[in-house]
Amino acid sequence: MISLLRHRAFRNYWIGQSISLVGEEISRIALPLAAVLILDAQAGEMGGRTTAALVPALLFSVSAGAWADRRRSRRRVMLVTDLGRFLLMASVPVAYAWGVLNFVQLCLTAFAIGTLSMLFNVCDSTLYVSLVPAKSYVQGSSLMNGSRSLAFTAGPSLGGLLLQSAGAPFALFADVLSYLLSALFLFRISPAEPPPSARRRGHFTAGLKWLVRAPLMRPMLAAVARLNFK
Repeated sequence: MISLLRHRAFRNYWIGQSISLVGEEISRIALPLAAVLILDAQAGEMGGRTTAALVPALLFSVSAGAWADRRRSRRRVMLVTDLGRFLLMASVPVAYAWGVLNFVQLCLTAFAIGTLSMLFNVCDSTLYVSLVPAKSYVQGSSLMNGSRSLAFTAGPSLGGLLLQSAGAPFALFADVLSYLLSALFLFRISPAEPPPSARRRGHFTAGLKWLVRAPLMRPMLAAVARLNFK
């Protein structure tokens, strides 16, 4: 793992992703609390806001994957999604400061950020294999999973501290900053990405067919789907 961190491109990628993961965990606490504490959102409304954040993955993942395969630079797409999420998340504390924040804006913001996050994640897998040699996949995955575990552990605690000191809307500035830093570190790398896929018939459904036919992916997909219902 230390040897992989000596590579400047991967190191920038890993640092940017790690910061973004912590920011997302902070907003996972701050955004719902902003709805409850400031807008007096009820249980049904909170369910709607959560659905708005998750439904883009259900609706657009397959088409987004087919679209991303035809892009010349997935890194550029990720940069745009980072900057888009930066602006969208910043709109919440700004609207609160101006006294115009409402529940509809929170839901629309959650939906838009969920859509951009889904597109970012679709492109991220291709960028990862462009940065990491095949022999170092396990090392790279270990580093990324370590960052993810740290974010899951430290992010909520840090979010709680920010909520106490700055309040729910302004704690979101930590996530705003994380998207900006993620974009900055992505900007500093320029990997040799695979060429875009040519348009062809059946490209949209190729991924679904592969998932259905792959004996290893079917149970993994079913397990993840089951966990998401919890």
